[in-house]
Amino acid sequence: MKRDELLTVKPDELTINAIRKMKERNVGSVLVVSEEGKLVGIFTERDVLRLIAEGKPLDKPISEYMSKKLITASLTDSLSKVASIMVEKWIRHLPVVDERGKVVGIISIRDVLRYIVSSSEFP
Repeated sequence: MKRDELLTVKPDELTINAIRKMKERNVGSVLVVSEEGKLVGIFTERDVLRLIAEGKPLDKPISEYMSKKLITASLTDSLSKVASIMVEKWIRHLPVVDERGKVVGIISIRDVLRYIVSSSEFP
């Protein structure tokens, strides 16, 4: 789980600014959090592609384009459960929240693959 690379923005952040931050930090997603720190949305590199393909303006608040139907993991979820959620729901970035709903990290499909490769024997 990544904690140090966690990129968050407020719902009123302009979409273009969020995209620039994603590029600067070399991350594939940005978590949208309320003033209280509660997760309210996620915006990913796939959302960027969709917006560009549809010719949508990027000078609108990210809240207009973020995914609001959130799927999250908890701190107690096993890697197996996390991987199953990602495969079943076709997602590549899974926010991790604590018991209060506050974001504490994010797991990417790359994190899962890295763990599998490092813990397996490959020729």
